[in-house]
Amino acid sequence: MADEEPLEYTLLYKRDAKVYRIPPAAGADGHRAGDWQEAIWKGSVRVIGRGKDLTIKLLDNSSGSLFAQCVIPNGEHEKFVERVVDSSRYWVLKIVNGARHAFIGFGFSDRSDAFDFNVCLQDFKSTFVDRDRDSEEAKITAPMKDLSLKEGEKITVKIPGAEGARRRPAAGAGPAGGPI
Repeated sequence: MADEEPLEYTLLYKRDAKVYRIPPAAGADGHRAGDWQEAIWKGSVRVIGRGKDLTIKLLDNSSGSLFAQCVIPNGEHEKFVERVVDSSRYWVLKIVNGARHAFIGFGFSDRSDAFDFNVCLQDFKSTFVDRDRDSEEAKITAPMKDLSLKEGEKITVKIPGAEGARRRPAAGAGPAGGPI
């Protein structure tokens, strides 16, 4: 059973996705969707998880044929999916084909579809990638030391400047320790 391939499952499917040819980024701050011209392709997007890997497939609505796909190893979407600086509905995808890669603009007309896409990427990483990393780190850490007080042990606290001072009686207690 250890040699089985991980299951492939669809995390998100949206029918109104658009792809744009994008100019080079104008500055170090990133790409601007406002600089993009008319969409060069319209179709569906399917986000697929498989183990710790994520794949964004851009599919034709009528035939289901593949237009492009963005494979994201280890769920590290920050390296392959970059938000544009001027909109919450658009991203730049890094499409890798062997040793070559290209950047395309990608987005949705509907803001709720864009929100779902963004949350899907973040949830995948936090659920499948970070969870495994956290459990591996927990295995590596040393067991906790027992720092509790043992039977008969006491803690004494010495406060500078309070040496030789007398204890004050509790509030509401008289000189004999009873009520006044």
